[in-house]
Order: sequence, then C-alpha cells, then structure tokens
Amino acid sequence: MTVFETTGYDHTVSIGKDFARLLKKGDIVRLHGEIGVGKTVFVRGVAKHFGGDADVCSPTFSIMNIYQGDIPVYHFDLYRLESEDEIYEAGLYEFLGGDGISLVEWPELLSSYPGKNIYDVTISKNLTKGENYREIKIEGEGF
Repeated sequence: MTVFETTGYDHTVSIGKDFARLLKKGDIVRLHGEIGVGKTVFVRGVAKHFGGDADVCSPTFSIMNIYQGDIPVYHFDLYRLESEDEIYEAGLYEFLGGDGISLVEWPELLSSYPGKNIYDVTISKNLTKGENYREIKIEGEGF
C-alpha cells in the first residue's frame, strides 16, 4: 500500500498520470471515496497518460465513458445503479478486463473482476489539513 498526499487538482491529475504508468491492458482500478472527493480528477490523469480525451467527466448518467488513446480507458460510474443485473443488462462486463484499462467508481455492486491486476484507489479528505487536501491510498500489485 502506498499513500500520496495532494493539495490540489493539478497534483491529483499528476498522481493519476504517474500511477497509469504501471497499468496494462486488462487491469481494473476500483475507485473509492465520497462524492466530490476527486475520483474523476484522478481518472483524468490516467486518461492523459494514455493520450486520452482531455474532456474527462464523470459518467454518472451515461454509466460509462470511453477515452480513446494508446490504450482505451473505460471509466465507469455505478453510483445510480441498484443491482448487478443492471450492470449485465448495460453490457458493462464486456469491457472489464478486456483490451483497455477499466476504472470503476462505486465498484461495490460488482461481484467479479475478470482483470489481470486489480487495484484499489481510495481518496479521502482531511479538512483539518486544508480544504483541498486529499490522501490517495493505492493498493495492489506493486504497492
């Protein structure tokens, strides 16, 4: 496990970009943290590493965004879903562990992860250290 401290948007993007250097096709990153903590900002860094779209946004309503680059980045947000059946119905399992990198916000509904490597990234606030202070804890192979 490795813990990073960040005090702003650009630093969080940079940590995501650096982390992405370890990722390979088929890897899955489960993103944990409360609403507005910076999960999508972290994803923006990962997408930038692979040359993906600069317009990374949370797929809260679309459920999944694809950022094309050297390796596709699949960004899931399962917040609005109520059951794993909805994940199957939407065809999301087809993308997990496949030809790209999968980043999953609110991953608790998933019961299986067909990826090569699975990482857990937990982002949390500590307002006693500042409004923009975050701790980013990364667990998985190599951490």
